[in-house]
Amino acid sequence: MNKDSVKIFAPASVSNVGPGFDILGFALEGIGDTITLSKRNGQAYLIDAVGADIPQDPEKNVATVALSSFCKEVGYHGGFLIRIEKSFTPGSGLGSSASSAVGAVFAANELLNTGMTKEELVPFALDGEMLASGHRHGDNVAPCMLGGFVAVKSCDPFDGFQISYPKALKVLILFPDVLVKTVEARGLLPREVPMAQAIEQAANMAGLINGLTTANYQMIRKYMKDQLAQPYRKKLIPGYDDVETVCLENEAIGFNISGSGPAMFAFFKADQNLEPLKKWVKDFYEAKGIACRFYESAINGRGVERIQ
Repeated sequence: MNKDSVKIFAPASVSNVGPGFDILGFALEGIGDTITLSKRNGQAYLIDAVGADIPQDPEKNVATVALSSFCKEVGYHGGFLIRIEKSFTPGSGLGSSASSAVGAVFAANELLNTGMTKEELVPFALDGEMLASGHRHGDNVAPCMLGGFVAVKSCDPFDGFQISYPKALKVLILFPDVLVKTVEARGLLPREVPMAQAIEQAANMAGLINGLTTANYQMIRKYMKDQLAQPYRKKLIPGYDDVETVCLENEAIGFNISGSGPAMFAFFKADQNLEPLKKWVKDFYEAKGIACRFYESAINGRGVERIQ
């Protein structure tokens, strides 16, 4: 094994799950960032990007900002070449910045053999996420790092926990080819909400957690409703209500926006055939002149991991 280089895989993730706005997220299988981190002479960080147009300036790239934060903490002053291979597009609503930030600090921890736990690495990845969104939110970073479903109480300091979930659960991601800017999506949200609405959101969160931990699909579907973000952000996604309705009519176990969009997601049982549903949605968007892609995935219970 090369002691001067490591390769890791950091999964994509879904955040803002139902009533868990800025709180609850989960990791996906088979889609994410493959990052190779290699030591190099000098102190500079060089970035080699594949699959997406991302900043080459280390001070403007989430991966190298997170990497720099980690290296300052452990007292390492050497240089790196970081190769980032992206299998999904930044801005799609699947935690692209989180995958890069998590992958960079996890790779450095492996390469430098500093022995930090995944939980201890989260704050450094959050420094990278801060650059991307202007906000230290952990509902993409934490599931990408830890795997499975993760609820985040706070980021300074990091306080979060994994939630058990039915292993027969799968997710369908729907990607209509429209642009949704995170800043614009967050700007639509009200600064204050009525007490009754806050209480309903809290009750929905409690019901969703109970449904996940007990594998009660009816509860998951009943309580995976968001009062804070989805009613406002869905306006940025053409046909949202129609697609939600047809997914629920096809036995979806809940439906919501992934992150700030434009990706949407729906839960299903693992053995359900989704081809007829995908054809309907594809035809629906094509009639509007919008391309739409799909991705089916199990829940990734491992999080970021070393592959070489």
